[in-house]
Amino acid sequence: MTAAGGSEDAATFADAAQFEEDAEELYEHAPAGYISSLPGGSIVRVNATLLSWTGHSREELVGRLRFHDLLAPGARIYYETHYAPLLQMQGSVHEIAVEMLCADGGRLPVLLNSTLIRDDAGAPRVVRTTVFNASDRRRYERELLRARADAETRARAALALENVNEAVLLVAADGGIDVVNRAAEALFDVSAEAAAGRPAADLIPQWHALVGRIPVGTPGKPVSPALIPFRRDARELWLAAAGVESGEGVVYTFRDVSNELAIEQLRNDMIATVSHELRTPLTGVYGSAQTLLARYDDLDDPLRRQLLQMIVDQGERLTVIVDQILLTSRLDAGKLELTIETFDATGMATAVREALPAGERDRVVVDGGVGLQVAADARTAAQVLASLVDNALKYSTGAVRIGVGFATGVVRLTVADEGPGIPAGERSRIFEKFYRLDPGQQGGVGGTGLGLYIARQLTERMSGRIGLLPTESGTTVFVDLPAVG
Repeated sequence: MTAAGGSEDAATFADAAQFEEDAEELYEHAPAGYISSLPGGSIVRVNATLLSWTGHSREELVGRLRFHDLLAPGARIYYETHYAPLLQMQGSVHEIAVEMLCADGGRLPVLLNSTLIRDDAGAPRVVRTTVFNASDRRRYERELLRARADAETRARAALALENVNEAVLLVAADGGIDVVNRAAEALFDVSAEAAAGRPAADLIPQWHALVGRIPVGTPGKPVSPALIPFRRDARELWLAAAGVESGEGVVYTFRDVSNELAIEQLRNDMIATVSHELRTPLTGVYGSAQTLLARYDDLDDPLRRQLLQMIVDQGERLTVIVDQILLTSRLDAGKLELTIETFDATGMATAVREALPAGERDRVVVDGGVGLQVAADARTAAQVLASLVDNALKYSTGAVRIGVGFATGVVRLTVADEGPGIPAGERSRIFEKFYRLDPGQQGGVGGTGLGLYIARQLTERMSGRIGLLPTESGTTVFVDLPAVG
């Protein structure tokens, strides 16, 4: 028994010695760093793991440096103001993220857990600190932050894409649609859900005709958009289209420039019209003046008066054109000021007739009631009526009738002529700026196309309404102004 017992004791002792040896090995080469320091901070022990992480030697640290000497400046301040006081109060601190200084000047991100050991009397004896290498964690956190920033950037880009005015399609190499923004949904009458992954040609009937004419660039080398016609709901639109190669396919952008082209055409028409209207009277003025200057002594008095009268008439025509252009500019800029007053509509219509030249006055008849009071700008209302009467006289050789009557809440002024009338398809356009029924002046009636536009603008600024009445022959324009009483 004694012998057997002695053998067991010897084995147990050998195992215990091996255990003590393993414990020391575990301390030195544990997956965490260990450091022990006195309450004042002086380092008394450090394991090999922490030394290998920081590049310091044991001789440099033990008995020579304090624990907080190993911390980066910002972490050192935190240690002195928060870490050490908290350790004194609680006896331990956990998961404190700081940076430790390495021997080569670099910084090691770590997590610290410290425990304050006290003696039997309760006095602080030693601080044991476990150090975890947080490099991988810090790298993972940075990757998470980058991923989050990238996701937020993509979300903002998607939001911006949804709210841009240009239609955007991302078409994959196989012809399938990957991305459709809101503007593209409206332009091509497709939904993003229905379009996802489907061939563009299946959803956009004109796709093959479109894509064959769209220039495609590469990132950093954009191309100028091409103007391409596109039919939509029996309307022909003009699209400015371009594409850019991407890693996932081609990004196509489409912008509806139909209105811009219409405005450009309107501008060109305006320049042509105004130029023609100015050139005609200028030619008359210039020709008459030249004749008077070159042959004044050879001309008899009647011919001189005739040439001078031509200069006056054409000068007046130029004045009217320039006044119309200036008034249009003021109306468009909102700079016209009106004075609303009460006046008799029939009296105003009679005054407009009396201001006409004798030959034209005889063709105009005023048919108005008594006591028809309106609230408007008297001069502006007379200007509108005079413009309508002048227009009727130009387009008709017969009588022109001015009617003044009462309707519900308004006084209605009408100007009726016996001219050729306005085709049904043109009636909705005659109040547009620069629009003329006879742009080529084949009927011999000139004009800038601003008269009816100005009349509409002035009427609406007096809270009135202007339009056409249905007639079997000729043209009848009405103007409704607010009635008084």
